[in-house]
Amino acid sequence: MTQANDLKPMFRDELGFLSNFDETPFEMPLLAGGGTVASGEHAFNALKTIDPVERARVLGEATPGGAKREGRRVSLRPEWNTGGRVRAMQQVLVAKFALPDLAARLEATGDLELVKTNRWHDQFWDSCCCPAHVGTPGRNMLGELLMAIRDRRR
Repeated sequence: MTQANDLKPMFRDELGFLSNFDETPFEMPLLAGGGTVASGEHAFNALKTIDPVERARVLGEATPGGAKREGRRVSLRPEWNTGGRVRAMQQVLVAKFALPDLAARLEATGDLELVKTNRWHDQFWDSCCCPAHVGTPGRNMLGELLMAIRDRRR
């Protein structure tokens, strides 16, 4: 198992397309109208709520960071903390990697272990590599979902 202090920051540079902050627009059929979303971060935060006004505010943000900030203000759908957030992320990633170019790039990562690292203590989606988490790898759910999609595409 990879230790937190062994991890290098991932989802930047040539792997930046894996990040939800990547600004490649894609179709998100599960959102009202099934329109195009500006990023995975927009789609994920819009799926947090069932309120159409709150969703529209998230989707209307100019940047992924803005969508994330607005997503912190929405009323969470009832099942969000009991599996809903993982299902939402999976739906976002399936839609995003339906784009042929992104799918090919994901497949080109081969057997690389995709570990999303951070220094802000997210141990669920990522694996924090700050000194406080040395030796305690995170769940890396985002990386796990990406590797599962990659494996299914093979």
